[in-house]
Amino acid sequence: MEPSAVNKLSQVLNELAVVLTAGGSQQINKRALAEHITENELDEAGSAPSWLIDLLTAVNDRKVTGHWVDFKRGTGDDTNVFDFIRHLHEVLPIRYENNEESWLLTFPQLELEACISLEGSCYKVSGIGDTWELEDALNE
Repeated sequence: MEPSAVNKLSQVLNELAVVLTAGGSQQINKRALAEHITENELDEAGSAPSWLIDLLTAVNDRKVTGHWVDFKRGTGDDTNVFDFIRHLHEVLPIRYENNEESWLLTFPQLELEACISLEGSCYKVSGIGDTWELEDALNE
């Protein structure tokens, strides 16, 4: 197991947890975050896709993508990755909304949302309420 690959998902989640709880009364259980990673079998090298880490890093860095970012699904079963995302609101103070063909993760403390399109295999990080707006000038 390559520690740097495994630690990257854990590191970005821990950093995000600190940002999401700064100045608030909520405390994040780092053990719960680690268990969430392990339960979804994303604790081995290469098991957490780079696009997931990129998405979470963009949110953590408050970086709006401005456009949809394509990602490649794994060659096998992506159930663990999608279960991880679907239940992330159970270990972080965020909101999760299932829109059947897409999932919306809202990070109210950061005034950001991340949408994952299951149909299009892409994601977008936007200001809250901006995900479905027309593509901005950066994409033209």
